[in-house]
Amino acid sequence: MELTLQEDQTARIREWAGAERLLIALDFDGTLAPFRDDPMAVSIVAGGAEVLAGLAALERVQLALVSGRRLADLAALAAPPPGTLLAGSHGAERGHVSPSGELEVEAGGATEAELALLAELTASLESIVASAPGSWVEHKTFGRVLHTRKAEPEDAERATEEALTGPGSLPGVHTIHGKRVVEIAVRSVTKADAVAAMRAQVADASGVGVDRVAVLFAGDDTTDEFALASLVAGDLGVKVGEGESAASLRVADEAAMVTLLGEVLRALRASA
Repeated sequence: MELTLQEDQTARIREWAGAERLLIALDFDGTLAPFRDDPMAVSIVAGGAEVLAGLAALERVQLALVSGRRLADLAALAAPPPGTLLAGSHGAERGHVSPSGELEVEAGGATEAELALLAELTASLESIVASAPGSWVEHKTFGRVLHTRKAEPEDAERATEEALTGPGSLPGVHTIHGKRVVEIAVRSVTKADAVAAMRAQVADASGVGVDRVAVLFAGDDTTDEFALASLVAGDLGVKVGEGESAASLRVADEAAMVTLLGEVLRALRASA
C-alpha cells in the first residue's frame, strides 16, 4: 500500500536517519502482525519480513522487537533475522537471535515467591473465566493475562472488572488494562525499561555514549505508551492505529507500519 507522508514527517525521518547509531525497536502484535482470536496464529503482514531483514543488514542499525509475549513465543512467531535483539514479557525476558537463527536467552526466570504469586493469579483468573464463556487465561513467564476478545460484550466487561478489582489489585502485582486484555504481572518491568536497556546495550557494543544512539520505537497499545513517552530529542515514536499517544508520527495499521519501515529503509540507504 502507498503511504503519503507529510513534509515535516519525511524531514523527521531523514533527521533521525542521520544519527551515528540507530536502534529500531518495534512492538509485534498490532504493530507488525494483526491480532487474531488465536494469539499463536498470527504472522507479520506481507512484506514485513523482507523490510526487517533489510533493516537488520544495515551497519548502523540495531533491530529489536519488544513485546508483552513470552520470549520464546515472540521468537517463534516473528522469526526475526539474525542479530535481532528481543525483549519478551515487556522486557523481563531478554535475548537475541544468533547468526544461525536460534533464540539465545540472556535473562529470564521467575523466583519462588513470584511462582507462588503466579499460582494465586492463575486460580483467581480461572475462576473468573469460568463464568465468562469465550474468555481465557494466557500464562506468561512473569504474569497471567485475561483475554476477552471472544467473549460476549457483557461477559467481557464483567470479567474485566472482576480481574481489575480482584487479582489485579493484589499486593505485589502490576496490572495493565489493554485492548480486551488485562495483564497482571509479578515483576514490574515496562517497555520503556526494555528500550532503555537496549539503547545502553547498543551504545556499549558501539563504544559510544547512549546520547549518540537514536531510537525509533513503534507500538499500538497501552503498554507501548511507556516506551513512546520515554523517548528523547532525536528519537522517533510511531503510533499504530487510533487513540491518544506520545508518538510524533502515526500510521493506520500494520500494513502501513511496514510501508513506513520501507520508507525508513530507503532513507537509511540514501544516507549511507
